[in-house]
Amino acid sequence: MKFEFVPINLEYLEEIKNWQYDGFVKNIYLDPYFENINENSSELRGPGGCKGFAALNKNKLAGLFEYYFKGNIIEIGLALNPDLVGKGYGKDFVEQGISFGIEHFNYREEYIKLNVNIKNRAAVRVYKKAGFKEYKRESDSIEMRIYI
Repeated sequence: MKFEFVPINLEYLEEIKNWQYDGFVKNIYLDPYFENINENSSELRGPGGCKGFAALNKNKLAGLFEYYFKGNIIEIGLALNPDLVGKGYGKDFVEQGISFGIEHFNYREEYIKLNVNIKNRAAVRVYKKAGFKEYKRESDSIEMRIYI
């Protein structure tokens, strides 16, 4: 599946807000996007000030990809449309989101990282398939990195 990444907007956020998952994650934390709508910002910012992008496939909303900057390092957050979960699209989604981020932000560091809840086994499997390796384990989360 081919994904096109475009800046997040209110219309996409309203759709994502209604996504419901059957697995580990039940819904996606979007409050910061809605809270900063009235701050006269030229772009919506998500949790931790991240830059969010809608992932489209054939002009339909397929996912959300977020880029956080922790110093010079990009940390990602992502969500695939629940209608697409479990159908084999996760690896492509992660890989294409990373490629987009590297190009869009002219990223030149050696790795990209993410944090995933230790109980979210399905997500961990997808990240490993995409090339992420476990870097550090906490009591409830795993920091994973992909070296580029």
